Amino acid sequence: MKRSEDITRILLADEHLLVRSAISSLIETFDKMTVVAEVGSEQQLIKEAARYPIDVALIDAAVISSKGLESLGQLRNICPDIRVIVLSTYSSDTFIRRLFEEGVYGFLHKNAHVNDLKMAIQKAALGERFVFTALEPEEFVDAASVVGAASMHENPLTTRQREVLTLVASGFRSKAIADQLNVSIKTIETHRADIMRRLGVRHTAGLVHEAIRLGLLMTPQDTDESQ
Repeated sequence: MKRSEDITRILLADEHLLVRSAISSLIETFDKMTVVAEVGSEQQLIKEAARYPIDVALIDAAVISSKGLESLGQLRNICPDIRVIVLSTYSSDTFIRRLFEEGVYGFLHKNAHVNDLKMAIQKAALGERFVFTALEPEEFVDAASVVGAASMHENPLTTRQREVLTLVASGFRSKAIADQLNVSIKTIETHRADIMRRLGVRHTAGLVHEAIRLGLLMTPQDTDESQ
């Protein structure tokens, strides 16, 4: 492992040991980059993210697909400044948009060249959001042009948190939301507290305002009730 203040520290996640070892060895040949941890599961991903200072997480989509990408939200909670790149052979617009809604910085198709991997890590480390698919032309594209700006910076919440916020702002109490989403009341209260922290509000009125701002709830004048 390289040691320097200007080194980009990388967390590598892939289900297959041989693949992890190969990518890790490759990254160690890149200038000013080093792999600080390698994991093979979603559980290990969250655990190791809490142990090391990490700049970029390079994650195979198979590692985070078992719970509907909820682990990406957990990862952001643990490491707010982490920049996530997802590797996948599946590159539908819907899937890529979903990734960026969950806060990823880059999508890199697994058919990319070695130099593309290096550039992807460099871009993510600099805070650039990008998409690189196997479609022609094979090049890095600004993520906003693919998924739209609304899928990135404007909404700091995970998909589940947006669901909870919408229901809270619509007047549902925690028990009703828990019943509707088939989770515990404690889980809803945890989501609510985290939503308030992320949005910087302290009361329900503030949540309603943010839900409207984020386009999750219609303003009173747009509803049938105002007529």
